[in-house]
Amino acid sequence: MAFEKSVKGERQLLLPDELFTDNLVIDDTSSLQDSFETKLEELKAQLQIALELEHSTIPPYLCALYSIKPGTNLMPVEIIKSVVLEEMLHMIMVANLINAVGGKPEIGAKEKGKDRQFVPNYPTCLPGNVDPSLTVSLDSFSKKTIQTFWRIEHPSSDHQLPTEFSAPEYGSIGEFYEALLKNMIALESAAKAKGGSIFHKDHGRQVKAEHYYGAGGKLFSVENLEDAIKVIEEIVGQGEGTLGSIFSTPYREGDPKYLIFGPNVEEYAHYFRFKEVFYERFYAVDDSAHRDSPNKGLPTGERFDVDWDAVCKMKPNPRLADYKDMPQVYEKAKAFSYTYSALLNNINEACNGKPEVLGQGIPLMFQLKYQAVELMNIPIGNGLMAGPTFEYIK
Repeated sequence: MAFEKSVKGERQLLLPDELFTDNLVIDDTSSLQDSFETKLEELKAQLQIALELEHSTIPPYLCALYSIKPGTNLMPVEIIKSVVLEEMLHMIMVANLINAVGGKPEIGAKEKGKDRQFVPNYPTCLPGNVDPSLTVSLDSFSKKTIQTFWRIEHPSSDHQLPTEFSAPEYGSIGEFYEALLKNMIALESAAKAKGGSIFHKDHGRQVKAEHYYGAGGKLFSVENLEDAIKVIEEIVGQGEGTLGSIFSTPYREGDPKYLIFGPNVEEYAHYFRFKEVFYERFYAVDDSAHRDSPNKGLPTGERFDVDWDAVCKMKPNPRLADYKDMPQVYEKAKAFSYTYSALLNNINEACNGKPEVLGQGIPLMFQLKYQAVELMNIPIGNGLMAGPTFEYIK
């Protein structure tokens, strides 16, 4: 059994061979049979964490985007905007994965008793103990924030699959998805051994391409393991550029794993797009992604302008409570959070049996931008501006 996929021209997502053998997890199947339902519930919980992981990147990216002064930094604006749209697409596709295995996506409000809230309290670590050394903040566009962004999307360096069903931590988002995919394949193998499947028929809970606004790439619905693999390939491919490390040693000239640039590639993964912003130049078609390559994994192509000072410098990681003594700012920040909450509620409704309502969230997205920009133009002292708090209000 093998699944291969070419993504956006020349880019290939290379999945570990051991994930796609006909006798996959045969040694583990007997033990899985004994605790199948428990493991399936763990998989659903793992997928919910993936949903929270995808969402947790969006508010920081939006803060950087909205802080850029109008008419400036046109290329960074386009790059960050494209990444945000793809992260939103990833959220929807992870929700499709959850529904496909009989789970219930929880976006915004979560059931009582859950140990985590869907909306992070920034500054935060990434959900799922992905790179726990990394702290993610709500902050303005700067070299520091762009460095944080490329760390969020950084490919794994050692490419070792966790041996546990749920590992204590993961080196990268891609490593987290590798483990998730391994678990999904193992459970499907165990289910098939019993004449069944972990995947459910649609029943109207899948958000499909006709329901989506068409931004950020192609939306995949999920009905079987092959669909699930496509979704994970797309998510990791758009983020890191490969499922598995691009930094394996030694560097091998001409190895297709590193040939992720080129004239037929429509766009690069988030990790590389953020590097382009930081270094203020595009990748050349013959650049390599590997740090030991002649270009050291850095872009060497055409330069573009970045004005790091053309920014509204918002107060990092603001909370509504910070504005209690500033009534005008407090009301505007609260209005922003209401809009943000309404948008999450809309996505939650769409992903839980009413996919046709998803388009109703588009006006909320525009409103969110206008309210954020308005906040970022209100001085609050010490040379700082107010900013959106991205708090969920029921």
